[in-house]
Amino acid sequence: MKNKKKADTGSFSLAGRGILSSFVSGSLAHAAPPGAQEQDEAQPLQATKPGATTNDDRDTRWLPVDAIRPGVFQPRQFFSEEGITNLATSFTEQGFRGAINVRPLGNGSWELIAGERRWRAAKLAGLTEVRCIVDEYTDEEALEFALIENLQREDLSKLEETEGILKLIEVKLKIPKERVLAIIRTEGHSDKRGLRSDVAPSDELGRIEAVLSSFGVELQTFRTKNLRTLTLPDDLKKAHLERGLSYSVALELLKVKDASNRKLLLEKALKGKLSFREIRDRVKAAMVDSDESSSLAGVGENSLVKRLAGIAKRLKTGINLPERSLKRKQLERLLGEIETLLGESGAT
Repeated sequence: MKNKKKADTGSFSLAGRGILSSFVSGSLAHAAPPGAQEQDEAQPLQATKPGATTNDDRDTRWLPVDAIRPGVFQPRQFFSEEGITNLATSFTEQGFRGAINVRPLGNGSWELIAGERRWRAAKLAGLTEVRCIVDEYTDEEALEFALIENLQREDLSKLEETEGILKLIEVKLKIPKERVLAIIRTEGHSDKRGLRSDVAPSDELGRIEAVLSSFGVELQTFRTKNLRTLTLPDDLKKAHLERGLSYSVALELLKVKDASNRKLLLEKALKGKLSFREIRDRVKAAMVDSDESSSLAGVGENSLVKRLAGIAKRLKTGINLPERSLKRKQLERLLGEIETLLGESGAT
């Protein structure tokens, strides 16, 4: 699809672009009915159906639900089924409210830019049309708009925020994600940046830092905290995305290497039975126990090897047992069992 607007390295204007216009202008994008209170996306504003262009030149239309495609730059990875069901019930009872942002794809179809929960809820409610604000977006603008729209409502998990920002940097600056990560982890290290005060950061790092700054995120915070969410194991990622586990608790539980111990602490954290301080204390205790177990295992292993070596040494001196004696048969049986155990333990 060809877009009318060209992307540049600066932020594009959000004025007049649906939901975000309220944050730019300082007032709501749509006037609420007299006596009505301001509402967020979970309780969108009442919309009427005249398919007229608004006074800020936005193209507002009612479009078929089935003609709208999910956005390829959606930063959100998880949608609460309960939240969508509740919103669908509201739409069934009161009709569709608010609006979603889309861009034309051609052939009578449109791509979602913002408002996917409303779109999903409308489909679930069996609605045939939804009110849309149609505009042209470059890929960069689509991603930036969707990302900011979610962050303004503090509605993204830290993992989604991190991956969304990394994707925006990749699209906006044309720097591959792996290269971005390498730059942040090496050049962005505070110690390394302080080694030579007369050496300016590379152009790439400066541009990356500018994008982070536009979201109010400091480079060091992104490097030391955000990027750590990328290393979360699957159980912690799932809990963080789908069950509301805070990223600070997720990072704390990441320190527990034993999967069974981590699972127990995770379930208690999700049930709200432990405060962050209690979780931190239990993580420390688990780490100490793990270190002690490893040390004891090492000591035990060395002792076992020494014992086996001693037995082998004694066998080399010869044994004075008759060929068919009971003791000789017992010894052969025991040696066979030892060989089996050694094979099962991976010893060769």
